[in-house]
Amino acid sequence: MFKTAERLILAGIGALALTTEKAEKIIDELAERGQMSKEEVRHFLQELIARGEQEKENLSETLRREVSRLRVELGLVTRSEIEELKNRICRLEEQLAKMENNSTLEDTSRTDQ
Repeated sequence: MFKTAERLILAGIGALALTTEKAEKIIDELAERGQMSKEEVRHFLQELIARGEQEKENLSETLRREVSRLRVELGLVTRSEIEELKNRICRLEEQLAKMENNSTLEDTSRTDQ
């Protein structure tokens, strides 16, 4: 599932990069033909870049929400939840070892009497 999400993110970023490339070519052509001044081209390109960055952020946020929704829907656990469970198991194992150790000591003292 996470590989799919990663591929979606990369595809989205690739699409944005491709769109930016095409926009730059169109702007260059307009400037070469004299249909836009160099300053207009720079301003227009800055606007396109800003929009592209905003779209990239929107896409990333949408993908984060979707991955989170899928994680909940599929009942998957997070890395932090796994770490928390590992820690709880370690503590329980320590408690069990102490209990077993105390039980062994008690048995030993009973047989010594």
